[in-house]
Amino acid sequence: MNVASETTRSLIVFGRDDSRKPHASVFLLPEVEAAESAARLMGMHSHRVEPGEAPEIVMRLPAGKLFDSGKAFVPFVKGEVYARIAALAGVADERDGGSGDHPAADSPENASAGSPAPVAAHGGGDDGGGASGGNSSDLWAKLAVGDMVLASEGPDEGYFEARIMKAKAKGIFTLKFRDYPEAPQVDRSYYQLGLIHPRQLTKK
Repeated sequence: MNVASETTRSLIVFGRDDSRKPHASVFLLPEVEAAESAARLMGMHSHRVEPGEAPEIVMRLPAGKLFDSGKAFVPFVKGEVYARIAALAGVADERDGGSGDHPAADSPENASAGSPAPVAAHGGGDDGGGASGGNSSDLWAKLAVGDMVLASEGPDEGYFEARIMKAKAKGIFTLKFRDYPEAPQVDRSYYQLGLIHPRQLTKK
């Protein structure tokens, strides 16, 4: 018999953002009510997990974080994981039927946790192609304050859009996550960053 404790993963918060990208995270038993409130505030879904329910899903999800604002940090997840969560909760998947659930090559869902792929020049570039045919190391050399990049909050987290707030020595950048203004700024080395195609930046 499974008995819930304060360390039991007891609630899944999930939903798709305005770009139809899937997000999901899990919260512990003491956080359930606050996380449910955060889900409502952000227009997301929540599902209370019974002890021992769907461990193959629950144990794979990143832990969410609650902010003083009442909102929560809910990272990206893969589309197949999101579909299983929606089925578990009995909620229809709101993905865009026109494009399916196949993220673009430069999306955070396709960026591996260890090495984000260089896909194009940064937002300040004036060439439409950027990465094609050029020296990819030059792309990071052009990064500057104000540019939008992809960065991970930690080794087990997905990649999120972040703006460069400060450039430090030895290729270190101070970043602020775009969609999580309450989250603290982080320092990341250039080789820990993913680059966003200029065409994606124009859609923001």
